[in-house]
Amino acid sequence: MSIHGMISAFLAQPLIFHWQQKLCNNYGAVKEHFARYVDVSGKDVLDIGCSSGNCASALLPMGRNRYVGIDIVPGYIELARKRHPAGSFLCMDARELTFRDNSFDLITLIAVLHHMSDELINDCLKEVRRVLRADGIVLCAEPVFTKGRPLSNLLLTFDRGKYIRAREGYQSLFRGFDLSEVRYFDFSIHRCCSFILRRKALANAA
Repeated sequence: MSIHGMISAFLAQPLIFHWQQKLCNNYGAVKEHFARYVDVSGKDVLDIGCSSGNCASALLPMGRNRYVGIDIVPGYIELARKRHPAGSFLCMDARELTFRDNSFDLITLIAVLHHMSDELINDCLKEVRRVLRADGIVLCAEPVFTKGRPLSNLLLTFDRGKYIRAREGYQSLFRGFDLSEVRYFDFSIHRCCSFILRRKALANAA
């Protein structure tokens, strides 16, 4: 088995992945970056690719909002339910969301898209657009390879996500949305690019 394969198999264990995230990832940086969007109350929030809930618990107050986290890995969902009782966690494929149209004010995809092919992302974003309210927003943040950061680039090479893109690569996937903001921020040793998306009228969502 390759080094990449061994790392992937190791982190596929929900409890190991939970503690790797908790100890190695500075989710406070994500919260600070998105502060004006996540310091909210009474909102319907959907977190796609929530894993064990570490990021969401640091990012926004679950108890003040109607938070739903989804992931396709049952073990992650089981662990999230135990550790974050203020939220609701469901095992679900984001390509087939079971929620009604216009259900959510805020949808987050934090470090999720680099695990997904373009085709898979396009299918998921169709569903995201369907369940997002007309005045809702989508928060995305993804790691990018960065000149002058050799350790970050090395670690990203061995990341389980096989689809790390440049900013333009991610941005090209958001044609069905209005892209209102693109920024960069530091996340642990990595540099991340963030995107703020708003729903585009269906007539214009080519």
